[in-house]
Parts: sequence; structure tokens; C-alpha cells
Amino acid sequence: MSSSMPTLCVFGDGEMSGVVQSMARSWNIEITNVLSGNDLRNGWPRKKGDLKGADVGLDFSAPEAVQQNVRRAVSLGLPLVVGTTGWQDQVAEVEAAVVNGDGSLLYAPNFSYALSVLVYVLRRAALLFEGEEFDPFIWEKHHASKGDSPSGTALYMGEILLDALEHKDLLHMGSGAGRIAQNQLSIASIRAGSDPGQHTAGFDGLDETLEFVHTVRDRTAFASGAIRAAFWLHGRKGVFTMEDLVEDMVVKAETRKSERQREE
Repeated sequence: MSSSMPTLCVFGDGEMSGVVQSMARSWNIEITNVLSGNDLRNGWPRKKGDLKGADVGLDFSAPEAVQQNVRRAVSLGLPLVVGTTGWQDQVAEVEAAVVNGDGSLLYAPNFSYALSVLVYVLRRAALLFEGEEFDPFIWEKHHASKGDSPSGTALYMGEILLDALEHKDLLHMGSGAGRIAQNQLSIASIRAGSDPGQHTAGFDGLDETLEFVHTVRDRTAFASGAIRAAFWLHGRKGVFTMEDLVEDMVVKAETRKSERQREE
């Protein structure tokens, strides 16, 4: 990474915060400070100077801290990337705080760049299966200590499919007995060992099946994606997700291709 890239500060000092810091060091990216859980509970950062010149913040704290962290970042003019999960019920309030405060926020249930590309493709692929004799499904597996089940990413993928497919309007997450209804989309979860994560979305037909599979081999995939998101967010205003980043990458790739073709 170039030394001209924006400097970062980190909200939270847990495992993912440590991975982000390690990756930033390996890329010669400056992290101005790391705000611990105690710092955040005690009201830090209180003023712009507490950020020590950081251009963008990365939040890997706790679900209950996200809304306050976002409001604090907006008040300080700090663009914030939120990698914390489990706060989906607060999205409307958080987005309103950013918009009303002319702030900058990028959040996603999963910051893996490859997974973000899969989501981009899945949203478009689902449109091609509407009205066809294919039944959609999602399954995911993670380490035994993961706090949520299904994962936020699996739920996000499920909502994408529900949005595209008129004959599905309800997620079925493995509870209860008996057959699921035709309007339900099945999501299955496995929790075991130390697996960092795998997500599969598919469409099953009578004589063929299409599957999209994303496998994480190391948590650095999430860290690199979050740092990429921070660089992309720098200089932008509004509320974004990783889908916006991928869409921007697609437009740029298509522009480069057109320019090459004109030069030939």
C-alpha cells in the first residue's frame, strides 16, 4: 500500500482488531491509535484531537457499542467502517444519524472482498431463476464459538434472494419439525471446531444444481477487506455497503477495458 493512503484508527481491541493492526503494519499503513472497550465506554474519543490525525475509523468493538460509536464518529467528522456484527436491529437509527449528520459510513456483515463479489453476482443471478423450476438454498459453517446462528452474512444472502424471487418471502432457519412451506427459503448452519467460515448459496433443479461457494482460510481475508473499504470510503459522504464498493470496481474495470479497446 502507498504511504499516501489515509491513516486509520481502530475502535475495539479484540481478536479482529488485532488482525487488522497486524495487516496494517505489514502494508506500512499507519494506525494512529486503538480505542479499547474501556476507552469507548468512558466516552473516548471526545474531540477531534483524540483521533491523533486519523482519516478513517474501523469499528471492531461490540454490537451494543456500534450506534454510539457511529454517532461519535459523525460528530467528529470521522468516516467509519463498521465490521462489528449483531446490530442489524439498529440499522435504521444508525443510517439516519449518519445522513442527518452529513457523515460517512460503510458497513457489511462480511468484509471479505471475494464474498462481496459473490454477493454482487448472487443478486443478479437470482433474477435469472425467478419463475424457473429451481429451489434456492443457503448453508454456512463456522467455528463453534461464533455467537450468532445463522451468520449475518447468511441472513444477508437470504434477504437478497427473497428480494429477487417472488415465490419466496420467508426465511426458514432450521427450527421446528416437518416440511418447510413452498414460500420459505432454507438456511442451514453448522457450528464446529475452529473453522473461520464457509458460505454456500445455490439453486437446485430437477436435473442440475448451481452453487456459489465462498471459503475463508484465514481471518486476514476480513481484515484486508475492511482496510480496502476504509480506503474507498475516504473522501465520500453517505451510507454505503461492500456492494457499493464492488459496483464501483466493476464500473472502473469496464472503463479500463473500453479504454484499451479504443487504443487497439
